[in-house]
Amino acid sequence: QGGIRYTDCSYHSNSLSNKMGNSLLAVRDINHKYIVVGGIFMICKNCFPGGLRKAVTFSFDDGVRQDLRLMDLFRSHGIKATFNLNSGMFGGDHTWNYKNIEVSRLSREEVEENYRDFELAVHTSHHPDLVKLSREGIISEVYSDRRNLEEIAGYPVRGMAYPYGTYSTEVVEILRSLGICYSRTVKSTHSFGFPEDYLTWHPTCHYMEKETPELIDRFLSMNSDNLSLFYLWGHSYELDGNDNWDLMEQICRKFGAAEDVWRASNMEIYLYMQALDQLVVSCDQKLLYNPSALDVWVTADDKILKIESGKTVRI
Repeated sequence: QGGIRYTDCSYHSNSLSNKMGNSLLAVRDINHKYIVVGGIFMICKNCFPGGLRKAVTFSFDDGVRQDLRLMDLFRSHGIKATFNLNSGMFGGDHTWNYKNIEVSRLSREEVEENYRDFELAVHTSHHPDLVKLSREGIISEVYSDRRNLEEIAGYPVRGMAYPYGTYSTEVVEILRSLGICYSRTVKSTHSFGFPEDYLTWHPTCHYMEKETPELIDRFLSMNSDNLSLFYLWGHSYELDGNDNWDLMEQICRKFGAAEDVWRASNMEIYLYMQALDQLVVSCDQKLLYNPSALDVWVTADDKILKIESGKTVRI
């Protein structure tokens, strides 16, 4: 996914500045690596927190009882995750069978007690196919779920996953107007890049896809100057129905042991990438100003540099 976008270039070059001044143009690919021909000193927005180049995020849907075991597994391996909940369906009245396993949703009280270590995100109040609803219906489902989850979480809830993975141009624009920052689809990319529009955020893969183990091993063995993201999603009841908790244990163990991977929630990924894009570079390329509320990291002449929130750094 991607293509190439044009953007500001940050560099020092005495030889070229004599010929061209300070107005060279660079291109940036979807992985946020600046590319310029000519050996120019550059500031590259290609670091996650701590100067890491790789990150992983998990996303699980529906707020079901199997989430309790999954959250314990995540905690034991230091995995960050986002859980997308249907607040209008909390409680035991909403059950179904999946491969002879009874699936039940957690109550509001259980949600309040157990999800404190994880991001909560919108999945609509009643899990409808949004494409089939009227504009008013879409607004009601998203807004009511967001409002209910904010009462539980105690922070603005601005992330989402599409029920059934379905969306349209109209749905996306309605979400944007309702303050939703990102929304996950179910379309696997089998790649490690970033979306052009976070309201159509395609994951790397579902945890049960046959390609998943190979993708994980390839990701963990990568050594690249580009920012790379592994995005895994699923439903925790699938772990019971397919008897593959061992698979999830292996996945969590691998990512939990990877010292060169930032483990983050969906919103943490989104907010950091926004902060990185907001970094301001002076005309002489020697000053960096970070106007965001987050510390960011970049490379300057291949050296990792931290720019604290609200601070200006001279190179």
